Amino acid sequence: MIPVAKIIDWLITLEIFLIIGLGAGCLPWHIPFHKEKEPDYLQVSTPAGTKVKGVYHTIKRGETLWRIAKTYGVDLQMLAELNNIEDATKIRAGEKIFIPGATKTKKLIPAYKEISYSIPKVVKQKTGFIWPVKGKVVSKFGVINGLRYEGIEIAAPLGTPVKASQDGEVVYEGQLKGYGNLLILKHKDNFKTIYAYNQVNLVSQGRKVKKGETIARVGNTGRSSDPRLHFQIRKKNQARNPLFFLP
Repeated sequence: MIPVAKIIDWLITLEIFLIIGLGAGCLPWHIPFHKEKEPDYLQVSTPAGTKVKGVYHTIKRGETLWRIAKTYGVDLQMLAELNNIEDATKIRAGEKIFIPGATKTKKLIPAYKEISYSIPKVVKQKTGFIWPVKGKVVSKFGVINGLRYEGIEIAAPLGTPVKASQDGEVVYEGQLKGYGNLLILKHKDNFKTIYAYNQVNLVSQGRKVKKGETIARVGNTGRSSDPRLHFQIRKKNQARNPLFFLP
């Protein structure tokens, strides 16, 4: 049997240990709290636009978006999203489209026997996501004057509720230069959505949210002085054009 005096000594030692540990502003043992670091993909690209290499190709009579993509060796879907072309059959001669990564314009490869059913289609996934806020799109995804924009911006009154675009989990909540108050939600199928310029974030990291749930309020804490929401959809951290996913 352990002597009572020994037990009392242990209790006194434990009490001192707790007082010192808590007095220092920390627990006497280490309990790590996971917080996702500031995402690198947002530090590289800013809402104000990022310089991007490429050329503008002027569409000529008879050219198709698929043939242009094949000639320059770029992905058809990426080319369509970057240039906001939801219907590849409606491109017109004289229009200019941006070709990322190209260093010079090319003459198109002749299309001798293109079979329509073998040509990849531009995909618009108009289910699964909802508009995070109602308002006018004042800035689009894509390349404008040599600057790439990786999200859209939706104007709305200050304080308007911002809704989760899909069921998910908050994996980042904080502030980031250019983005102001920022939320990142992780969804199924390797998708993430980003909500920036918020007046206030209403959910914390680790919180699971439902589609349509209010997670923030529209603000002007980012690069714009006017209240608006900066919104991105990413798959495997690659920016995708939200207008190809929103109903």
